[in-house]
Amino acid sequence: MVLSDTSEGDIGWKKWFIAGWAFMECLFFGGLLYGWASVNFVLKMEGIYGCDSVLISNNSLTYSQNSSGNDVISVVSFNGTEAPSLVTMDSVPATSLNDTMEESDGSCKQQDSNMALCFTIASTLFCVGCAVLGHINYKFGTRVTRIISFFMFVIGSLMMAFISKENPWLMYPGLSCLGIGGLPLLVTNTQVSNLFLVGSSSIVGLLCGGFDMSSAVMLIVKLAYQGGFSRQYMFIIIAVLHVLVLVSTFFFLPKDYIVRPEVKTERQSEVAGEEEVGIELINKTNDAVAEQSANDVPSLRSCLLDPKFITHNIWLCLLQLRFYYFIGTLNQYLTRILKTQDQVSYFLDVCMYTMMVGLLTSFLSGIVYDWQKSLCKDGKSHTYREVMPAVLPLTIASTLSLLLSILVLIPVTELLYVSFIVMTVYRSFLYSLAAAFLSAMFPGQYFGMLYGVMILFGGIFSFFQFAFFTWAGSYPTAPQHANICLLCLVLLSYVHPLYLWLTSWKEERKFKVN
Repeated sequence: MVLSDTSEGDIGWKKWFIAGWAFMECLFFGGLLYGWASVNFVLKMEGIYGCDSVLISNNSLTYSQNSSGNDVISVVSFNGTEAPSLVTMDSVPATSLNDTMEESDGSCKQQDSNMALCFTIASTLFCVGCAVLGHINYKFGTRVTRIISFFMFVIGSLMMAFISKENPWLMYPGLSCLGIGGLPLLVTNTQVSNLFLVGSSSIVGLLCGGFDMSSAVMLIVKLAYQGGFSRQYMFIIIAVLHVLVLVSTFFFLPKDYIVRPEVKTERQSEVAGEEEVGIELINKTNDAVAEQSANDVPSLRSCLLDPKFITHNIWLCLLQLRFYYFIGTLNQYLTRILKTQDQVSYFLDVCMYTMMVGLLTSFLSGIVYDWQKSLCKDGKSHTYREVMPAVLPLTIASTLSLLLSILVLIPVTELLYVSFIVMTVYRSFLYSLAAAFLSAMFPGQYFGMLYGVMILFGGIFSFFQFAFFTWAGSYPTAPQHANICLLCLVLLSYVHPLYLWLTSWKEERKFKVN
């Protein structure tokens, strides 16, 4: 079943098995970074980067007054660990004490700042690592890229396993390596869509759906932790299971990469009796590059300077910043609205469960894209046939981001369910279309490089999320103001689909005039 560099022709049912295996890899190991909210909750429960002062919760104290008239708080427990049994607060009225109890629900600005900074650094390096590994993928092929990502992921998992109060800094490189090691699985597996002449965008959407759903792995870590399993044990299991990706690395996927197939001629279709064609793997030592140059394949430089690629980068940067800020501050957002840790834990679980539906929504975005392709296939302009199908799905993604930006401005508990659903669909459209657009618009051998550059710019821009987080904590109404600013940035993302629409109709009108 191995796809060696000598494999030619149609591979029949094998492509479905390979696509299924690729989906499994993306599901279990691809986007664990996006499950940060669940791990964040666990690390807070363990007191990682916690405040020096004793945190107060309504379930762990009793209030009394001593002979001197001072308020006395008897602390029974603190997050499952022993704490000082007596804390004296001089001259604190009962009303002030009640306010203190409500505000001291486990939140700690020092801890929140470290957690937000960790996610910001990890998400940025996640994108930078994608650019670097995308270049490696372009230069050295699939196998080398996946071997490097394998070691990065295992190292990250082990670092996450051994985080402790004595070594809390391990969460910074740990989460970063976990993200850097996971994303190449999506990048290298996306080429599997080239095995399918019909529905390739849907396959990309399916893989991105698995990538989205992988955040549920972190939810499993959280639930297992609450059930009595140690965090260390769970991350060691994840590291061991990651060995499974070596199976496809050496047996299913080629050493180099898969190129998009050409449609068969009528005579070839009669002989083969099939509608779909097989694949031909590139061997860089032969004349494949020369043949593609003869077929007017654009240069990598021209692809990087293409206005469609530039506006697509801007679109991703704006929408990814909105998504990263929502995920990175979800714990604090829920704490601010709900006030109790039990409710925060419940809604975190609801959010993670909702994100698991990303499989269906990512597949839906691919279906919408392919449906638009079928509607535009009769266009006389090549630009119209290739570019116009992307307009509607890209517009839907921007609209979903706008809707999420509006929902977070309304602090109503019941709307949290709606927010999670919108966020899940929005994220699925965002990353499925980010990949599917590049796959459809540019040569397949450039995909890893272009995707890496796009994610790099997105990661650099997403570093602004920490500035938004700092702003949100500066004064009481700052979170609302920060979200309003993000809403305005999301509106700018409509420039991309608008540009594509104008370009497509401009080219199509030329043929109608003639």
